[in-house]
Amino acid sequence: MSRTEQERPFAPRPLGRRRLPDEIAEQLSEMIVSGRFSAGDQLPTEATLTAEFGVGRSAVREAIAKLREAGLVETRHGVGAFVSSDPTPASFRIDAGRLQSIEALRQVLELRMEIEVAGAAMAARRRTLAQMALIDEAFAAMRARLEAGDAAVAEQREFQRVVAAATGNPYFRDFMQFLSLRIGTGIADELARSVLRGTGPADLIREHTNIVEAIRIGDPDKARRAAWNHLLRSADRLGLRGLQGWEESRMTSIGETMIPVCAAADPAPRAPRFTPPPGACDCHAHIIGPAATYPFTPHRTYTPPPAILSAYMAMLNALGLERGVIVQPSVYGRDNRCTLDATRMMPDRLRAVVVVDHTVTERELEEMHEAGARGVRLNLLFRSGIEVSDVRTMAEKVAPLGWHLQMLVDVSEFADIRETFGKLPIETVFDHLGHMPTSAGINHKGFQDMLSLMADGRAWVKLSGSYRITSEAETPYSDIAPFAREIIRANPERVLWASDWPHPYINVPMPNDGALLDMLGDWAPDAATRDRILADNPARLYGF
Repeated sequence: MSRTEQERPFAPRPLGRRRLPDEIAEQLSEMIVSGRFSAGDQLPTEATLTAEFGVGRSAVREAIAKLREAGLVETRHGVGAFVSSDPTPASFRIDAGRLQSIEALRQVLELRMEIEVAGAAMAARRRTLAQMALIDEAFAAMRARLEAGDAAVAEQREFQRVVAAATGNPYFRDFMQFLSLRIGTGIADELARSVLRGTGPADLIREHTNIVEAIRIGDPDKARRAAWNHLLRSADRLGLRGLQGWEESRMTSIGETMIPVCAAADPAPRAPRFTPPPGACDCHAHIIGPAATYPFTPHRTYTPPPAILSAYMAMLNALGLERGVIVQPSVYGRDNRCTLDATRMMPDRLRAVVVVDHTVTERELEEMHEAGARGVRLNLLFRSGIEVSDVRTMAEKVAPLGWHLQMLVDVSEFADIRETFGKLPIETVFDHLGHMPTSAGINHKGFQDMLSLMADGRAWVKLSGSYRITSEAETPYSDIAPFAREIIRANPERVLWASDWPHPYINVPMPNDGALLDMLGDWAPDAATRDRILADNPARLYGF
């Protein structure tokens, strides 16, 4: 048995939902890049890896082949796999020996600065509850070492690793690990000395506290500022204060004045080419404002103009629609007052979909139900704390009320859709045609899985938000038509139509709502099918 197997107990994490060879390669790569396996160490045997991961030999062999292709390991026939002498990709190198010069140190720290600032922001938007726990754990370990008078260089590296992993981007994660390893090798001693000078430990704790809290609340701009400030102070401690381009003020206004402002909806919606049936419903819209009564969360990603109830009802009347479903917009976080105040004013014509978390009480849910709420929206696209385990927890919490879960998720990037959503005790609704880019094609497995759930009567899909996934700029967004028709063909009794009014934060010219409804006429030329989508289906799901 090698020194590695004797001195470094091998305890892999449980495998997740991706391809087994990819997950095995990822875990072994983390162990190599983080230093758990050093250059020249022999990896556990194929038999050991097979037993520890609980997989077949073919999955292990494919994973080792991936590591070999990446330059992380080299295999010796009849002996096994060994960590490469320099386990870094040959196409990009950082010579640790050169980092003793100020110029080289500045160049590499500038690279780290831009990457880490972006990474902190991505982690704030995407981290799961499990990843947040790992970030807290890494920070606690770092803090304990700093308070004990140690420079905590290894703990800082681990903190950077778990934040990078929380971006949800494996390329970003691996590059951050590469940078961390090479920079640490080159300036470990100098970094340790810089941390222990003066108030360095206390400063480092304060800087990382700000990063952690920004990631916790899901504020990407605050996370950028916190990471930027930490790296500036790190440069100061290393004697690089005042270098050109490292402006102290660069991040000071991000978040206060740089939140993008959205365009307003078209104020003159026209009637569609066909006549909607009695009871026709717009199943996804947002009421926004007035701001003095309903202030936005400071952690929003856009600032919408007012879109008040009277303007929305005027739009419905212009399109010949009688009912609407008000969906809680992200700019209000979990403050559902604006949404529910609207439904209370028109209980016969409006229903609501709210945003809550695991702390919501049974009494609060009952009060929301009385106000017209019939579902909870979960954001699995930019999760900021929402993960797969939360889906079942929330489903069980709202099941007694007969509510549904409305999922914002890219079905092309979500593994095991049927396994995750097909066994819930309540109805599931997919936003915006599954929010999958049209370039993925209708044969994509994620899209087909969503269709199969519809066909089995286990899910609903909203024909909405076409402009969020189209590659075109103007209605009728012809690349959406094949997807919409496949959704309707799968099960017309499980299809809903929605305007997504007032169309917040879109990257195409503002469409007219009448033109959006005309697209349904193209997708479903049969009047009986359209009537089912517009009136019968919403009445069943929302309880009109």
